[in-house]
Amino acid sequence: MAYDNTWGYIDQTGELVIPGGFDHASTFSDGLALVGIDDDSGYIDQTGERVIWPALPGAQPFSNGLAAVILPSDSDYLWGYIDQTGALAVRPVSLSVGTFSDGLAPVMLRDENGRMRSGYIDRTGAMVIPARFSAAEPFSEGLAAVWSSDDSPHYWGYVDTSGAFAIEPRFWDARPFSEGLAAVKVAGRPGQSGYGYIDRSGSLVIQPRFWEAGQFSGGLAAVQPLAREGDYRWGYVDREGALVIPAQFCEAEPFLPGGLAAVTLDKAGTEHAYIDKTGDFVYLWETPAD
Repeated sequence: MAYDNTWGYIDQTGELVIPGGFDHASTFSDGLALVGIDDDSGYIDQTGERVIWPALPGAQPFSNGLAAVILPSDSDYLWGYIDQTGALAVRPVSLSVGTFSDGLAPVMLRDENGRMRSGYIDRTGAMVIPARFSAAEPFSEGLAAVWSSDDSPHYWGYVDTSGAFAIEPRFWDARPFSEGLAAVKVAGRPGQSGYGYIDRSGSLVIQPRFWEAGQFSGGLAAVQPLAREGDYRWGYVDREGALVIPAQFCEAEPFLPGGLAAVTLDKAGTEHAYIDKTGDFVYLWETPAD
């Protein structure tokens, strides 16, 4: 949260536990958060102590105990991964950044024809799913969204950790699974458009009617339910698709493990709040206009 025009951290009651002083700050993951002060950045622990400082260029938040960083290679700069001591754990290998989850991370390589292809490496850097996809997203709950063809239309499907398709490509867009559901944009359904949610079998469990849709956390997901009427505000739905927190926010983030979600209240992006699962405000703050 912003505090006196800098960033600090509060607990779920709204009490300030790590004082403001950071020019930018990420959410904690794997017990560490990426923060910046002036031109320096690095990782702090949950007491606010510096653990890895300074960070390498391009440093990303930790996931599965590893964080992506940009490193020089023979002919270019590529993404590699450090562990929580700051030591290099995976040599530079990818042309794009990918997050480790379920022990795997998507990487992008150039094939013999100069085309960009994506596959997956494990925590040792070994390629365990060959780079045969046009695009690949991180795994979540054992499944990952991938494109499998250069041909139009570009349909997305989901592969399992062996690289086999668990849900065949048929979606205009496909988001990560969370709490057993994933937001997808459905192709070729007359009278239906927008995002809905599928389960792990690929069956639609919430019909596609949202302009945008986020991932489920704590049983709720942020959606834009009224965009067709020109109202782009966000609210939250439950697992049955019922709007349980009305559309009233200009931006809305997933709920955090402590039961709070960050929302933005104005179009200028200066008024912010944390809400609980009833939609009540727990903490409000302002940031300077750009």
